[in-house]
Order: sequence, then C-alpha cells, then structure tokens
Amino acid sequence: MTSSTIPKRSVFLGVADEISVAVERHFWLFAALFLVLFLVSAIAIDLRTKLWLDELYTVYTSRQASPREIVKATLEGCDSQPPLYAMIVHAISPWARHEALAVRLPSTLGYCGMVLFLLAFSRRRFSAVYAMVAALLACNAFLGYSTEGRSYGVVLGCAAGALLCWQTAADGRRRVLAVPLLAFFLALMTAMHYYSIFFLVPLFAAEMVRWRKSGKLDFVVLAAMTAPALLVLGLHYPLIASAKPFQEHFWSPAAWDQIPELYLSYFQKICLLPLVLLAVFSTTPGGGAKSASLTLPEWVATGAFCLMPLCVVVLSIYATHTFVPRYTFWVVPGMALLITALLWAAAPGKTALGVSMLGLLVALIAWGVLDGLRQKPVLREAEAVRQELASLPDGPEPVVVANAHVFMELSYDSAPPLRERLVYPVRRNLDLSYLGFDTDALNMSALSYRTKLHIFDYGVVITAYPRFVLAAKPGDYLIGHLLKAGFRVVPIGSFRVPWLYEVEAPTRK
Repeated sequence: MTSSTIPKRSVFLGVADEISVAVERHFWLFAALFLVLFLVSAIAIDLRTKLWLDELYTVYTSRQASPREIVKATLEGCDSQPPLYAMIVHAISPWARHEALAVRLPSTLGYCGMVLFLLAFSRRRFSAVYAMVAALLACNAFLGYSTEGRSYGVVLGCAAGALLCWQTAADGRRRVLAVPLLAFFLALMTAMHYYSIFFLVPLFAAEMVRWRKSGKLDFVVLAAMTAPALLVLGLHYPLIASAKPFQEHFWSPAAWDQIPELYLSYFQKICLLPLVLLAVFSTTPGGGAKSASLTLPEWVATGAFCLMPLCVVVLSIYATHTFVPRYTFWVVPGMALLITALLWAAAPGKTALGVSMLGLLVALIAWGVLDGLRQKPVLREAEAVRQELASLPDGPEPVVVANAHVFMELSYDSAPPLRERLVYPVRRNLDLSYLGFDTDALNMSALSYRTKLHIFDYGVVITAYPRFVLAAKPGDYLIGHLLKAGFRVVPIGSFRVPWLYEVEAPTRK
C-alpha cells in the first residue's frame, strides 16, 4: 500500500463516518424525504405509462357495476386474481379521475408502505445506515411492481407490515395495536393473492422457536396469524374452485426447472450487490459501535423466507400445477432483512460498507425511477401494430387481432373509429393444439360477456367476415393455420417483418 493511498482511504472512511452520524441523527427526516420523492415519482410514472394486459384485466373487472358484479366477473374468469384489488380500484376511480392512476395507486401506496414498515422494523435492530440498506434493498429488488396495477405492491406492503407488527408483539410493545394489525395485514394479503397464505409458514416456525425459548406459547399472536388468513382463504374457496379450468392448461405450469431460475432472480436482485461490496470492503478497518441484530426467532423467520420459493414451487407442482415467479414476491422483505443482518454480522460496525451500500442503492433506485420517467409512453406489446394501423386507410373491413395481449392494448388505447373495427377470435381448441395452453381463450371468453369488446368465437368470425385485415405477431400460428385452410393471406404494411395481412376466404365452388 503506497503512502498516497492511505490518506485517500482515511478521507473516505472519515466521510463515511460523517454520513453515518448524519443519518443516525436525522434518520426519519431522510426516510420521509426518500418516501415523498419516491411516491411523487411513482405517481408520475403511473399517470404516463400505458396500461398492459394484466392491468387491463383489472380495468375491465373494476368497471363492473358493483362489488357484487366484480365477484361474479371473477367467478366467470375475467381475472384470475382475487376480486378485492378490483373492488378497491372501483371505489377510488370516481375521485382519481385518471383510470391508469386509479388502477396503479393502491399498488404504489402498498410498495411505499413496504419501505416504511421495513425502515421501522430494521431501525430497532440495526444502525440507521443499515436500517435504510434493508428497506432500500427490498425497494430496489422489483421496482417495476411499484407502478403496476396489480395486487403485488399491496402484498409486499402487507408482508412488511405483518413483520413489523409481529416484531412489535413479540417484543411486548403496544400489543393492543400490534396484534389486530398483524391479523389485518395477513388477512389483506391473503385476500389480494392466494399464494400469500404461505407467508404464515415462516412466522409459525419463528413462533415455535419463541415458544421453545420462553417456555410459553403466545396464543394471542398465533390466533392473529392463522385465524383471519385462513378465514379469508375459506371465504374465497368458491373463487378458487372456479379457477380450476385455468389450472388444467395454464400458460406457466409449475415445473422443477423454475426453482433454479427463481433463486437466480432473487440472488441477482437482492444478494449480488451486498456480496460484491462485502468482498471489496473485506479488508477495510471497522468503525462505529456494534449494536443489536435480529433475535433468534427473527433469524428463523427470515431464513425460512429464503426456503419458501422452493416449497411453494414443489407444492404447486403437485397441487395447483400453476406457478409464476411473482407469486412468491412476499418473501422479498424477509430476504432483504436476512441479507442485511448477515452483512451486519459479517462486518459489524463497518460504516464504510454500509454507507457505500446505501449510496449505490439510492443511485440504482433513482436510475430506475428516472428511466421510467424519461421513457416514451408506448404500448408494451402492440406498439408495432399500432404504428402500422395508423397508416391503414379507413374502411369497412374488420381488423382481426390474433394475439390477445395486442388486442387488449389496442382496444383500450385506439381512437373510436379503429376501436370499432377491432375483433378478437376466441379459438380455445386451436390454442391448445398449437400452444399447449388456453389461458387467453378462457379470459377473453369471460370478457366477451362482461365488456363491449368485440370478442367472438373463431368460427363466427371466419364465417361472418370472408375478407378482413389480420394483425398478427411474427410467427403467430394463425397465419399458417389460415393458409392451410385455403385462405389467401398477403402481407401488407411498411415493416420489414410484417404485422398486418390482407386475408380473403377461399372461393366456394
């Protein structure tokens, strides 16, 4: 080590100490500043980003006349998620005025709630810098879900809120408030997404350890954990049963190869940055005083959260047969706490590591938010088709859209003249034959009865329209299927890879 290097390192360590002292002194001021800026930025993204397929399922379900009709629409298959999120959107839509904001605001607030609750949980166990690291580590993990109009942001907020209430009750502080709130958060997250019921497993394991350690079973906390969530799940049984047709040929069947992919995703999002920084600062001298870390039950709970994705995938393989990685996002707060606790244990008192980690997380979150703000609002899957259709002359010919995702986006964002020409052909048997799943067909069939969208059976479309414009993504099976059936299919448009085709039925002899 050269003499010129030593002063630079000393200066860096001194600056890190000063930042740590400032964060320690003004912890909640910095936390409030971050949350306000994050919330305002997220709302701006909510307002300007185009809605995509899953969010449009929320839109059309929430447009039903009443909560009762929303439940009926869910039973019929308009949306595979529980109806509560759509009910909340339905309730806030009259005053939100902007439909995209109404659809996304509950998720945005839930995501901000996750950060707030993790800050409160972590502040009791770590220094101020490391408490912020835990919260921002979770915030940065799946930033896109802070502005998506589905239930996952609310689920993440409930997960962090439940952890905070459980910690508060276990510490014997404000139990009169903490225990009912624990029951509320667990019930709410179960009503938002059925897979959230598995969140109880790590908490139950931690309660068993707490029982073994104290010699006394906390029946009040156990009752608050299990009774409301199980009751909510029981009340939703008719809705769960109605979703069985979707499970038979789901677009994402549960499979063993999802396990390594799932853990690789969590590793990249949550674990990689702390490991890299720990390696970089492994020889840096310590600074600052040690403080308490997680309690033994909290170590058990956070460790169990890391095992839950594996358990959920295995159970899905043998039970529901359906699994999508976002179904286990509720483990993120627990995993962020565990990684921070391990980081704190590996380098207790090393302020340089904590401050560097905090600075990088703030930069990554700011970059993600700014990227969302500066991107041009475009349709996620239908932008190319939208551009091609813009140059299409007005006419009586219908525009048959082969892809459900493209159809939904175009139907929502297109001007009335074009919107009236859009038609979607439901073709469940063909989907099963060519794709192996019928999820889109089931959803679109249900929406055909609950909306004014032009959704009809494939046979009806082909019979009613001997001549039409076909909008299809490159490689869509419907192009080849029509050619095999004797239809004339001619590419049109300006794109090198065609998205639009003129289709004419075979001449009958």
